[in-house]
Amino acid sequence: MGDFDSFFAEHAKPVWNYLRRLTGDPERAADLFQRSFLKAWTHFQGRTPGRERSWIFRIAVNQARDDMRKTLRDRPAEPGMQVEDRELLREVLRGLAELPEHQRELFLLVRYHGFTFVEAAAVAEVGVSAAKMAVSRAHERLIRILSGRLHLGTLL
Repeated sequence: MGDFDSFFAEHAKPVWNYLRRLTGDPERAADLFQRSFLKAWTHFQGRTPGRERSWIFRIAVNQARDDMRKTLRDRPAEPGMQVEDRELLREVLRGLAELPEHQRELFLLVRYHGFTFVEAAAVAEVGVSAAKMAVSRAHERLIRILSGRLHLGTLL
């Protein structure tokens, strides 16, 4: 069981952060997080060693897809944030919600969680070129969505 404990310690925070950003709802993210790691625990012996990161994220993405076919909802602002920062965060999250689901997932994996395109492609079960195209299109679409709402400058 020590192997799973180490696995959990290494991957829990990134998976939690991803699910929180993906759903925009801490309660839903917590539920998906628990289901993802329960599934990982029950199938831990079947994993491919050395590919655990993409494996657990694939499980989390599938759990989110099964559970969530709706768009992101506003999340509460973080305590201590300036009013302008809160509004910017709300608008960016709204913009993310308007992206197609596959673009949003890949965009968050690459731009927010620091996945390489190869890793993100493995999670999304698409080719690397398709992942690159989806992230590029998500970036362009997010700029278009937000350009009417914000003064972007070099934000994205």
